[in-house]
Amino acid sequence: MLLTLGLFTIGSIPATGQAFPGAMHWVAHLAAYALLAFAYGLGWPRRPATQVAAFVAAIGAIHEISEIITHSHALETADVIVNAVGAMIGVGIQRALQRAQTR
Repeated sequence: MLLTLGLFTIGSIPATGQAFPGAMHWVAHLAAYALLAFAYGLGWPRRPATQVAAFVAAIGAIHEISEIITHSHALETADVIVNAVGAMIGVGIQRALQRAQTR
């Protein structure tokens, strides 16, 4: 939960987006949402991975929508997609590690 609140807080600062120019912008989104999904996956180990990934992807979409207000710009659809891909990667890694531990 703290990661989510931190993401929204830091992401609401318009200058934050300029800290990662070019391709690093996509890497930052991917890494942030992979980490977030990994953490939610740890918290919800019995929920289906698709449900965890969808929940975190929804957080990413809500975050991008909130930036319309805080950054005064249009919806960045590509960011929503990259956030969702990061969510799938993060929960995928978490579930792979979870399976490896139970063997």
